Order: sequence, then structure tokens, then C-alpha cells
Amino acid sequence: MKKLILLFVIYCFVLSCTTVQEGTDQNQDLINSENFHSNNDEVSVLTIEQEAAFNALNSIQVQGHHLYSTFSGIDHDCFPPDTSFVISKDEFLIAMEELLSRYYTDILPEQQAKLAAKAVLAQENYVVLKCIDYSTELGNEVNANVQMSGTWILPKVLGRRDVIIEW
Repeated sequence: MKKLILLFVIYCFVLSCTTVQEGTDQNQDLINSENFHSNNDEVSVLTIEQEAAFNALNSIQVQGHHLYSTFSGIDHDCFPPDTSFVISKDEFLIAMEELLSRYYTDILPEQQAKLAAKAVLAQENYVVLKCIDYSTELGNEVNANVQMSGTWILPKVLGRRDVIIEW
């Protein structure tokens, strides 16, 4: 009986020490493509451009009330979003320029352009979760800027923070 128990323990030990390799490359590609970041203590070092982007976003945040950051991945007031889409860094630049010219008139136009250009440098593409403000959008089909309305949530920017824009 002791031999049977000992064999069972050894068998369990051997099984627990082995790893399954099947599909690990595919899983890693999926994780990387979704910009997934684990919640461990190890944080990647930011590039100079990424650091500049966060500094610009911080500057915009403290100078107004239409852009702010939160911890990454928390539930926001308007969850679940009404729609979602992906924008490129160039499209995000257009949106940031519009945001600054619309709501941050205390900032000089030259400074607005610099802040917008730096703020978009964190990533190549951004996921936007949009919550519609039905009180202003329903009768606004003629407005070409209807996409830049409601609340935008850009989740997990560099896996570090969610950026919220209130149009």
C-alpha cells in the first residue's frame, strides 16, 4: 500500500512539473495583439515618446474638465458602452486638436497644437468605447462632428491608465 501511495505522489509531482506547449505561441500572439498587460508588479519601461504622451495628457487633465485619467480597467459610469471603434494615432490627433480648441480656450493655439501632438504618441492605435449623450446627439444628424460627442473611454492606454474624454 505504501508503494502505491508513493507512486501516486511521484506521478502527481511529475505531472505538476510538466508544461503543455500546444498552442502557447498562438496564445502569446493573441495576448500581444490585444495589448494585454497583467496586474503584476513588473511594469514595462516607457519610451521617451510614451512618457511625453502621458505628460501631455496630465497637463491637459489639470487645465480643464473634459479629459481625465483613471486606473486601468476599472468600471466607468457609462458601462457598458453604446459602441466601440478603433482610431489611429493620426485620427486621435484630430480628435485631440478638436477637444483642445473646443474646451481649452485658455491655452494658446500653439501650445494646444504641441499638447495634442505629444498626447497621441503613446500608441499607434486606440480603442474607443463610446457612450452616447442622447440629449444632444438625437437631433444632431446634420452635425459632421457627431462622432466627437458623448463620452469616450480609451481603455488601458499602454496598460497603465484609462483616458476619458467628455465631449
